[in-house]
Amino acid sequence: MLATVAKFLDPWEAYIVRARLEADGIPASVAFAQHAIVNWPMSLALGGTLVQVPAEFLGPARKILADYEAGILEGELNEVTGLQREHCPRCGSTNFKRTMQLRKRVYAILVVLLVAAFPAKRSTFICQNCGHRWEWGGG
Repeated sequence: MLATVAKFLDPWEAYIVRARLEADGIPASVAFAQHAIVNWPMSLALGGTLVQVPAEFLGPARKILADYEAGILEGELNEVTGLQREHCPRCGSTNFKRTMQLRKRVYAILVVLLVAAFPAKRSTFICQNCGHRWEWGGG
């Protein structure tokens, strides 16, 4: 019997979590990813994309998911690759939140309501430590 260990709105994130679970020896599968890719509103109605594991692996899978959500796995990856976590360019803090300007937020909501999900290319970050704001274009 399969048990749901996580739900995601983004099917690609579900596949990343599934891959990490499998790398740690936990058999996992992704359910309803096709709904999110083909018909995003239907995916929301179904509860998103699910990551499922056999019931006997639920405990270890939840531990790995907690480490993923806490950023521990990202830290391990950064150590291996020599990369640095996203941080405030002024004080170096990693305690920040991503924001979007109000007009961009309203525009995005209108696009979602009228057409489909529309990710913004630029994000504004706000350091929770010192209040510094900066933009990152992601490519």
